Parts: sequence; structure tokens; C-alpha cells
Amino acid sequence: MLKKKMISFGLLPLVLATTPVFAGEDLNTLLGGGAGGVAGALLGNQMGGDTGALVGAALGGAAGGAATANRGNKNEAALGGAVGALGGAALGNEVAGNTGRLIGAGIGGGAGSALGARSGGGHRKPQEVHHYHHGKKHKHKHKHWRKHDWDD
Repeated sequence: MLKKKMISFGLLPLVLATTPVFAGEDLNTLLGGGAGGVAGALLGNQMGGDTGALVGAALGGAAGGAATANRGNKNEAALGGAVGALGGAALGNEVAGNTGRLIGAGIGGGAGSALGARSGGGHRKPQEVHHYHHGKKHKHKHKHWRKHDWDD
């Protein structure tokens, strides 16, 4: 039991050290995916044991990542949160049991959703917008119609 607590407290500075690297949307997505992964793993464990914990971690990581990401990156954040929380929970379970499962789901869900939201192509940056026809006038031909007489 003491070894599990040492592992969980040993991973805590790693999580806190990587958090300031992200800013703005990424921090929100990281926290949302992590909290969703932990909550899903905890509820899934209560309802369905080990398999339920893994499914709950995936669903919770996806929901937390998608809820906190900006509108263009929700799908990527959800997918990243689900994969990260599932992988983190499975790895944490092998290393440190139930406590490791929760820690792994939190770290994996947060990191996966933040990376997914960052790699998503949702919002176009202003320098990517190209105005190819800016300032050009389109010239139209003026057709001169003449009145037709009765003998034409």
C-alpha cells in the first residue's frame, strides 16, 4: 500500500510541472479531459469492475475533452481524450492497481485531449486566409444593342 502511495505522489509533480506549458484553451482541455477520465474510471469501476473502469475512463475522457475544447476542435479533443484515458487507465492499472488506474486515466485523458485539440484544424489563423482577387476589378463586356428596324 505504501508503494502505491509513493508512486501516486511521485507522479503528481510530473503532472503539475507539465501544466504551465499549456495556455488558454489547452489548459482547459487538459483539465477537462483529465477530470472526465478520472470521474469516468471511478464510476465505471463502481458499475462494472475493471472493464467498466476502462470504458468509463474512455467515455469520461472524451466527454471532458470535448466539453472544454473550442468549437472547431471538439472531435479531435474527444478522440484524444478517449484514447489517452483508456491507455492511461490500462497502464496505470498494471503498474499500481486501482489508484494507478485513476491517475493514469487522469493524466492520459488530459494529455490526449489537449494534444488532440492542439492538432485539430478547427480554427483558421488569420495569416492562412488568402485573398487572391483582392483589389482586382472584373471587367464586363458592354454589348451595344441596336434597335431593329422593320427591314432588318
